[in-house]
Amino acid sequence: MGETHMSGYMAYSESSCTSAQKCPAVVIIHDWTGMDDYEMERARMLGNWGYVALAADIYGTGTPLESMADWGAAASAHRGNSTLYHEKIQAALDHVKTYDFVDSTKVAVVGYCFGGTGIVNLALLGADVAGVVGYHSGISPDSRVLYDPTTSPPVRAKVLLHSGVMDDDATEMEMLAQELESANATYEIIRYGKDVYHSFTEWNANSPGSSMYDQRADVRSWESTKHFLNEVLMTPSAPVRGPESASLTAMLKNYTAADGTLSEGYVAYDASMCNASSPCPVVVVVQDWTGMDSYEKERARMVASLGYVAIAADIYGFYTPKADMNDWRTAATAHRANLTMYMERIQAAIDEAKTYDFVDASKVAAMGYCFGGTGVLNMVLLGLDVAGVVGYHSGISPDSVAEYDGSSMEPITAKVLMHWGVDDNAATGVDVASLEQLLEGAGATYEFARYGSDVPHGYTVFDSPSYDERGDVRSWQSTASFLQEIFHGLPDASRNNDCPSPTVMGDNSTAATSMSPTSTGMGENSTSASPTTAETSGASALLPGLLTMVSVMLISTA
Repeated sequence: MGETHMSGYMAYSESSCTSAQKCPAVVIIHDWTGMDDYEMERARMLGNWGYVALAADIYGTGTPLESMADWGAAASAHRGNSTLYHEKIQAALDHVKTYDFVDSTKVAVVGYCFGGTGIVNLALLGADVAGVVGYHSGISPDSRVLYDPTTSPPVRAKVLLHSGVMDDDATEMEMLAQELESANATYEIIRYGKDVYHSFTEWNANSPGSSMYDQRADVRSWESTKHFLNEVLMTPSAPVRGPESASLTAMLKNYTAADGTLSEGYVAYDASMCNASSPCPVVVVVQDWTGMDSYEKERARMVASLGYVAIAADIYGFYTPKADMNDWRTAATAHRANLTMYMERIQAAIDEAKTYDFVDASKVAAMGYCFGGTGVLNMVLLGLDVAGVVGYHSGISPDSVAEYDGSSMEPITAKVLMHWGVDDNAATGVDVASLEQLLEGAGATYEFARYGSDVPHGYTVFDSPSYDERGDVRSWQSTASFLQEIFHGLPDASRNNDCPSPTVMGDNSTAATSMSPTSTGMGENSTSASPTTAETSGASALLPGLLTMVSVMLISTA
């Protein structure tokens, strides 16, 4: 077989990543335009997180990349030959593991567009990496590897996919989800709307209706990726719990709904932070179908620990029987069948919270579980005034979701965040796709996250047979950053576009070779099998106190 020479761009902290203190590595697979400034900047951003980041050139040096026709030809040649594509990615993985400052047991791969297809293939082909992250990945069946549980190898990498609803087809995404289910993979698919198209993370993308940068989806997906890489390469986060604590004020509070129903809610907050001189935003926690009990109280304390006031609402009312499943079904059915009553019960809790002088009445959100997740979704569809809602394992079958008439109702202004297990029978793939289109038509800003494999309904309920620790951790991380956004504003998108030119370092991971000149400087001949920290440190360009940037050459024998 012939050799393909591929360039690469590496960014890492020379002071943090050494032969004595090795760092995890993240390989970046470029979009269809080839490895350029965009991937190099993403590499620096990952380097700032403490990883050794290598942006790999998959096409190979000398591949024409001057026009869209060139990009299409190069991308098609690899998408049409998954073996070639896979071997070139593997060459980059093999290369980064040769560095003595890299922990070769901790490697992940991130891909954009064309590269997103590559990381999906990498996972489905059983590559030995800790995790893969895909952004606006091409996932149509004719673009990627198909998984066959009878012949395909086990999927070892954890998978995180970020998708614009106006980019990837919902049916094709569900097809991929079911393949990952059959592979028993650990994965997560996050969908962003409204009007989130292809290339939503690429800062200069500006083709209306086709490829458009979306700041919110970029910020949210990058934050999610940060937590994901920490999980697969560093230290997984433990589940957050909300035990009773002397640092929090917590109490039962009676209030009355519009129909005269007496309810007993539960209020939790940190009085040192939330008081009359410094009121805090409030989050209404809407119960699951068993009624407001110890679970919702603990979630309220968890919200309070984030710096907000939380009120766990008693939707059914104090005197409603809640002793067993028959009682729960009766009460839940009564409210699902009477949305006016249901919304009045939620509004009563909001109105109660607004009377407290330690609450900022202009900043209100709601979160709900199961029955309550359906409730908070219907809140925004029916126009209740809140900044945002979060639903967990929400029932969204067509008979559970309120009708939204765009001709007579205002566009939805509340932001929506929903979390489900892929194996949740109360929210099938068809149901999720239908809700995406409903919210697109309603002008809502929304985000849907689904977790697999085998993540069922009720996956956040502690100590239950349905509990899924990873889904709970990931969805709570997402919720914490969402509440920060809706109450305090969307952060600026992360960037790292101020850097000196990198040093060029030739390398050969298979045999001695002569390097060609690259766009960042002159190549060199190399006979060393694996560059060391000492070989690169003297002449490497540094971001002051932060990063070393190095241009490298890779070889694929494909």
